[in-house]
Amino acid sequence: MIAKSHYSSRFTNRFGEEWEFKYDSLKKEGVLRGSDVGWQDYRVVDGRVPGLILNDEEIQWLRKVWAEATATG
Repeated sequence: MIAKSHYSSRFTNRFGEEWEFKYDSLKKEGVLRGSDVGWQDYRVVDGRVPGLILNDEEIQWLRKVWAEATATG
């Protein structure tokens, strides 16, 4: 059986802004992109995105998907 090395999740906040999180477990790299930032890629570090301001709703979602993506076992 081959382990899945990519995780992805999409989220739409209450303002209709769309976000997409992708994580590559082989590279141990996460990327966040969204409609609010012109779909520009932002590197995710330890569940946070340096240089990007997110609202509470978006932060909660990102923390949840980061934990799911980086969980071992």
